[in-house]
Amino acid sequence: MTYDVVVLIEREMSEGDARRVAALHAKREEVVNYHLLISSHPENGPGGPMALLGSTFADVAGLTGSASVVGSATAPSAWTGPPPVARTQLATLADPAVDLASVIEHSARQLRAASGFPVQVSITHGEVLLALMQMVKTTSSQEVVVVAWPETAARFLCSDWTTKARKVLKVPRIRILEHDS
Repeated sequence: MTYDVVVLIEREMSEGDARRVAALHAKREEVVNYHLLISSHPENGPGGPMALLGSTFADVAGLTGSASVVGSATAPSAWTGPPPVARTQLATLADPAVDLASVIEHSARQLRAASGFPVQVSITHGEVLLALMQMVKTTSSQEVVVVAWPETAARFLCSDWTTKARKVLKVPRIRILEHDS
């Protein structure tokens, strides 16, 4: 038996991010399958791809269309991510605006090393919430972990996003973690 977890990230996972995600599941006896999800089009929405989530529940919760989830990251994309101060602090991590492939490779490697469990990577080319809904459904995930910028994480907590997401995604547990800076 396995325990499936979707991990939605805004930028490359640091070693600390990966350790904190892995620590959430360290006491599980069964194999944990991680499904890492990142957007290939972070330019959609102010504040990066996660900004789409908090503001689009009413709009997309009733939609049944599918989002394109799996694809390749061959072209760089624009990034509207964190304020300049935060970007300076994160200079050692790959920037999705320049190298999405490195973000994916490094994040998967960090999480695999920290957890010792398999990590599958998916890229959404569509709306982030729809892709998250599809990923949870197709993987039969029991949990979603969102690793977000501190500003995004704060908005999620203030708006009770996790309660809404749990209902829409039909998943028993959702956790919000801030990216290490």
